[in-house]
Amino acid sequence: MPADEPRSDTIDVLRRVAGAAAVHIYEMEWFDDGSYRCNEFIGAGVTSLVCPIPEGVDEEQAWEAAVHPDDRPNYEEFCEALKHGEPRELEYRLVGFDGVTRWVWERARPRMEDGRRLVDGIVADVTDRRRSADELVAAQARLAHLAYHDALTDLPNRLLFQEHLEQAIARARRGNQAVAVLFVDLDDFKLVNDSHGHTTGDELLRVVADRLRDAVRATDVVARLGGDEFLVLVADIDLEGAAEAAERVAANIRAALSAPVLLALGELYTHASIGASLYPADADSAEELLSKADIAMYRAKHAERLALRPAIVSSLDAADQLATVARLRGALEREELVLHYQPLVALDEGRMVGVEALIRWNDGERGLAGPDSFVALAERAGLMAPISHWVVESACAQVAEWRRAGIDVYASVNMPALMWRPAEIQRVLAAIRASGIPADHLMIEITESAAIARPRSLEPIMADLHERGLRVAIDDFGTGHSSLERLSQMRVTTLKIDRSFIAAVPDDKRVSLLVATIVQLARNLGLEPLAEGVETESQRRFLVEHGCKLGQGFYFSRAVPAEQIAELHARTVRRAA
Repeated sequence: MPADEPRSDTIDVLRRVAGAAAVHIYEMEWFDDGSYRCNEFIGAGVTSLVCPIPEGVDEEQAWEAAVHPDDRPNYEEFCEALKHGEPRELEYRLVGFDGVTRWVWERARPRMEDGRRLVDGIVADVTDRRRSADELVAAQARLAHLAYHDALTDLPNRLLFQEHLEQAIARARRGNQAVAVLFVDLDDFKLVNDSHGHTTGDELLRVVADRLRDAVRATDVVARLGGDEFLVLVADIDLEGAAEAAERVAANIRAALSAPVLLALGELYTHASIGASLYPADADSAEELLSKADIAMYRAKHAERLALRPAIVSSLDAADQLATVARLRGALEREELVLHYQPLVALDEGRMVGVEALIRWNDGERGLAGPDSFVALAERAGLMAPISHWVVESACAQVAEWRRAGIDVYASVNMPALMWRPAEIQRVLAAIRASGIPADHLMIEITESAAIARPRSLEPIMADLHERGLRVAIDDFGTGHSSLERLSQMRVTTLKIDRSFIAAVPDDKRVSLLVATIVQLARNLGLEPLAEGVETESQRRFLVEHGCKLGQGFYFSRAVPAEQIAELHARTVRRAA
């Protein structure tokens, strides 16, 4: 918008006023061909708002080019209205050729004079006001967010959780549905703060919050009540299956929290006590549901401290646990850990096709110990990673030795959740390469509960292993409440049916029907079903009749030392022949 020289004292006065007020006053003329010319521009003008203007670009072009792309539609509508004689005002952004964005406010009024279409306008730089307003709005939004969210984890707080809970109860009351509230309390969290400081404690709480989000459905609500206490709302569930739905969520949470937490100081393990209450079975108000869930959590915590549970060896007192962990730390160096192998058998002919590697500890003080007596302590002490590496490397080396002796079997190893990370998987691949065995001679197992706890992170790892030719098995299938959708997306080769189901066939008709369905499901998905815990001829025959080709259990053999596998293999080959 070029400006002519001022032609009167009035213009001089306006220029002084405009300068003092930091505004720009202009008179513009529209022509019939749609072009325009700025007859007067009083104030600093275009140069101060879009400077510096490149050579060869006039001020009208510079102004139009500077309008922010997001504001251009409104600006074009503004100009079109002026062409038709309609007064307008508009706030929009200009992006100067120096890259600086400024907010301007422009008001314009069209008029006719001697047949000419003129526009009188004023432009003001309102960047500071807009910035202050935006900062105020942002500050208000932050305050509003903090009123309903936990500052540390950004989870909803109790106030927002209670609003969601009341709405869920109202929906359930109208739709004859159920609502579950889970109260989650981290065990021994105070020890983390006392031992490692509150900074580490806060870091742990943020990780726990993320894992809780991942462990539940997108429609569920996870909140932090305060300290080490969290709440989970499971809404819109069927009345008949409400208790089972709550237990599935609790199982997912336990699995999600079972993996070690990798912090700056190293690995930490965390466990939780979980209590649940149901609407309408336990209570019919939000406050009462929260109270009942809280009571249930404390009962669970008390019961777990009295009973043996997988995560904590409660039968040992603190001193025994410390002494056992101290011996366990040196077990690898002293070569006290050994592998026993249980045959995996083709059920129709009894031929051994593989083995499952099962760890034992030849403890100098207590003799040969099974995994139940030390794996939980190893997990809490952060020893499972080196132990798992040793298991994989030893199993691969043993398979290679058997192959050299003419025994063609694959080995299956159970990998804890903490090992299903890219760096750890690379160690597995390195063990395969070092041993020289084919990739399909190693099968890696993961429990169903661990698999469904982190599906998004596990699926690409499983796909990569599948592409490389490794076997991947879902262990203890039927105990973790996985969905068919998730199962179909996992690139696994084998579905291991949990022994608790096999124990009931063929006598229990309902369980037998369930096992037959699982076998058919696996085959429909292109997976190989493998039955665990086969102990009788009737069980073997039932499985064969329903299409399950692989199994393991005491009916064929207990887990035995590696040197006994050659004789067992030869015996099964003779039987099959």
